[in-house]
Amino acid sequence: MRRVLVVAYYFPPMGLSGVQRTAKFVRYLPEFGWAPTVLTVEPGGYFAFDPSLLAEVEAAGVAIHRTASLDPTQLFGRRATVSLPRETARRRLATLSQWLFVPDNKLGWLPFARSRGLALWREHGFDAVFSSAPPYTAHLVAALLSRRFGRPLVTDFRDDWVGNPRHVYPTPWHRAAHRRLERWVMQTSRRVLAINPHIRDALARRNRGAIRDEDVLVLPQGFDPADFEGRAPSARAKRDSLHFVYSGVFYDVQTPDFFLRAWARLLAERPALRDRIRLTFVGLVPEPSRRLAECLGLEAVIRWEGYRPHAEVIAHLQAADVLWMTIGRRPGAEGISTSKLYEYIGARKPILALVPEGEAARTVRAYGAGWIAPPDDEGAIAAALEEIVAAWEAGRLPEPAEDAVVRYDRRRLAGRLARVLEACLEDV
Repeated sequence: MRRVLVVAYYFPPMGLSGVQRTAKFVRYLPEFGWAPTVLTVEPGGYFAFDPSLLAEVEAAGVAIHRTASLDPTQLFGRRATVSLPRETARRRLATLSQWLFVPDNKLGWLPFARSRGLALWREHGFDAVFSSAPPYTAHLVAALLSRRFGRPLVTDFRDDWVGNPRHVYPTPWHRAAHRRLERWVMQTSRRVLAINPHIRDALARRNRGAIRDEDVLVLPQGFDPADFEGRAPSARAKRDSLHFVYSGVFYDVQTPDFFLRAWARLLAERPALRDRIRLTFVGLVPEPSRRLAECLGLEAVIRWEGYRPHAEVIAHLQAADVLWMTIGRRPGAEGISTSKLYEYIGARKPILALVPEGEAARTVRAYGAGWIAPPDDEGAIAAALEEIVAAWEAGRLPEPAEDAVVRYDRRRLAGRLARVLEACLEDV
């Protein structure tokens, strides 16, 4: 059995989408001949925790080593749940953070993670290193360890780095510092993985000469079939009510407001629908959006479930008739493909995607059971909702193409990651 050191700041019991990819990789890598050891942080304050995800990884026998850190999340105390800030406050804090920290505000984790990584290496030895970002500090830790011991590094980008549309570079110096660090990590990496072609192409283009184009690969997000086992999807036959479900958080330019306004518009035109529609939100919804729903007179058709353990989220997805998602419009949004989309695909339900043209829209079209509308066009969203209602009333909600689903199976994706790690060893 080969051994791989996995460096990941975001890891269970932290919840939300940032932990899923790495947690599922380490769960399934042993089936493909790789024993992972996880190097992560002892969590401080965070928006949500899900002990069930940690229990799943521990049940797979994965060794997890946690370290201290000197980053802002530690100010809230150990494993403290903190409220999602208002969007204006979040943006101010993000801008301040990007003034003060390069590459990110998890930089204070680096000395602790590097020290523990050195100790683990001397105790166990590893054949390869894998790191997942953001935060990009994880890539710095992994690159330092890879260089120290001369073993191959695979870096995984869930978001672009220098081209991240949510990054703010206060000065040319800040941008140049990020570019230098990104290039150094790319030079150190034997292979680089990105979740979609847009990010892959951007990384390869910016770093020509640091790594060969053919060594920058796409390994998409996915879903775990085991999460859906024993959970029969709801019948596709027409029911008394049409049930929409959203899972996850809203932040930055991702907002439910246009979706809510479109429903208010449609229900004003067709008031008889009011008793036949249910809108469920599973996750963290900003208070201003909740107040908007109340002002629009939608409270009677909405259920706010709050953050739920992952198994309960899956149950909500399975109980839905239609799943919906949004990616707000902003420069660079075409490269965003949120992890929730792939879990929706795993549920095999019709998807309403309120997204700009780009990676997410292409994925939904290939899925074959979806509607796409601009995220900020209330009229277009209302028109899509009318189409969905008509399909539901006719008993003709679409079903996806099976081959468009199974390609995102996380067990299969872990097998592809194992082959990437093996290829790195063959290069040595």
